[in-house]
Amino acid sequence: MASCSKSAFDINSPNPNQPSVVSPDYVLSAALASSANLVFGGNANFANGWMGYWATYGEQSPAVLSYNITNDFYTGNWDGTYVTLENYKFIEDQSYTPEKAYFLAIAKVMKVFHFQRLVDLYNNVPYRDALIERNSFPKYDSAGTIYPDLIIQLDSAVGIIKNADLVTVENPGANDVMYHGEMDEWMKFANTLKLKILMRQTEMAGGAANITSNLSGLNSGDFLGQGEDAAINPGYSNSSRAQQNPLWQNVGYGTDGSPTGGNFYTRANSYAVNFYKSTNDTQRLKLFYAPNENGVIRGRAFGSSDVGQGNSVISGIGSGVLLAPGMNAAILPAFESLFLQAEAAQRGFIPGDPAVLFKAAVTESFHSLGLSDYQNAAQKLYSQSDDRVNIDVSSNKINTIVLQKWAALNASDPIESYSDWRRLGIPSDLPVSVYPGTTATHIPFRLLYPASEFHYNAANVNGQGNINPFTSKIFWMP
Repeated sequence: MASCSKSAFDINSPNPNQPSVVSPDYVLSAALASSANLVFGGNANFANGWMGYWATYGEQSPAVLSYNITNDFYTGNWDGTYVTLENYKFIEDQSYTPEKAYFLAIAKVMKVFHFQRLVDLYNNVPYRDALIERNSFPKYDSAGTIYPDLIIQLDSAVGIIKNADLVTVENPGANDVMYHGEMDEWMKFANTLKLKILMRQTEMAGGAANITSNLSGLNSGDFLGQGEDAAINPGYSNSSRAQQNPLWQNVGYGTDGSPTGGNFYTRANSYAVNFYKSTNDTQRLKLFYAPNENGVIRGRAFGSSDVGQGNSVISGIGSGVLLAPGMNAAILPAFESLFLQAEAAQRGFIPGDPAVLFKAAVTESFHSLGLSDYQNAAQKLYSQSDDRVNIDVSSNKINTIVLQKWAALNASDPIESYSDWRRLGIPSDLPVSVYPGTTATHIPFRLLYPASEFHYNAANVNGQGNINPFTSKIFWMP
């Protein structure tokens, strides 16, 4: 869980990896691959720990284990994101022609994807000024004004795709390493991002009316459904370390099959292990985590410094997470979309049966882990009498939906789980670290602005005031 820190980076300087004149065709595949690296290359490892999925071997990663948030903490979430946003901005700027309409739409959607993650981790961020060339001191936008504009950008992208001239428009084809030019899927992805952004706002004053208004006219057919992951794959393989899927690089194995450092130090968290066991979720348990030398799945408390509980005792990452070095990188898996839809339907924001959507989401989670008999395994889980898994008997269906969403997002999108916990307090019994000297009563609410901002944009970042990771909230938090 070592921090994915980047070297100091000015978010408004020209991207040194981007030629001054190049077709957006060639930039798109690299930009999408960079997006996958940001999501799975280690930037979210802290959230896998905080959300009860992963622990560490021995006393590794004290900053993560003790919540010692500094301006050097996981700065790749900021610096790396703005580099990638520069590439999408380049594609956007080069695509304001009828022929490049699809490239324009894709760039807009991906910019929204990354700006939402920035807001969800840092709250106010440079937005309107951030990607303007020759502006060395971008102002910070209020997070509450960024979110509505993200919805506008997604609606614009969908409109661009729908209104493109099918005779003259250039299809991105193989350069689109996520949907291979299937623009109907891009529209579904855009609508799902819209749903994801809106569902963050359920606890805000006036949130329900705003969400209902913005989702008007949309139904389940407009969002990503079963088998429709937003998954990037530029040609991942085991030919070299650089060509492996970024999650495989992060916590998997070298090209010779030997465990990487990330694999060695990443262990099962006893909180998640105990949850799966207590709900008889044995199939996913064995896919999220690998058995120890005695054939048993065992976790350790987050922050434990008992080095005697070594790798022969505590389980590592399972085969359902590490399917293969060439596996897809799903930046928004279909099951996440289905859980979002289930919650939205349960709240009355979209039409549809929330129980049907919930069961489809659970089923898709089993499918994503490579389980052959995933339908029967999922049905066996959600047919139990336990209201933590069975929505039909639950007296708090929102809790059931979001709790199972948390159970499914293990190692996949812990930032989404982290956001759900900050929004709804689910899981309600998420433990704090047992690392010696830790006094926190809850996990942090946010990250601190990186050192690069204090170096390059000091006046504007200092204008955000004193930030406390344990008390300063993201704008949509209750």
